[in-house]
Amino acid sequence: MTSREALVARIMEGQRRFQEAMARDRAHPFFSANLTMSQLKILFALRLNGACGGQELAQTMGVSLATMTGIIDRLVASDHVSRREDPKDRRVRLIELTPQAVKLTDEMIIQGEEFQRQLLSRLTLDELGVIADATDIMQRALAEDQSP
Repeated sequence: MTSREALVARIMEGQRRFQEAMARDRAHPFFSANLTMSQLKILFALRLNGACGGQELAQTMGVSLATMTGIIDRLVASDHVSRREDPKDRRVRLIELTPQAVKLTDEMIIQGEEFQRQLLSRLTLDELGVIADATDIMQRALAEDQSP
């Protein structure tokens, strides 16, 4: 294993331990949500991308339209998403989050941020500087992937 590979493995292991620590928090809204992983993924895709048609959402999630329709039907029944006519194309039904789903996804994000904030509060100013620098570096790498 090269030095580079060893460092990548060390970083990945640290991230895995961080995620496992977050997963131990049974008060996290993730554990009280009575949703499947597929349903949660759809909620977060809609939160990130906004309302979209079923075909677009099926492509985003990598499933068939028939599969997506079944999942969306269950999310409509549980009041997590709604369907409405697309004002630009009346043949298309837009799928969007309900206020209940917005609240749930916000709670999940806020809980994760609070966990991270508590962890960061235990670090020294110098250690926080290292984390901030590393975050800036990662953001630059992400920006390269998102450039046209």
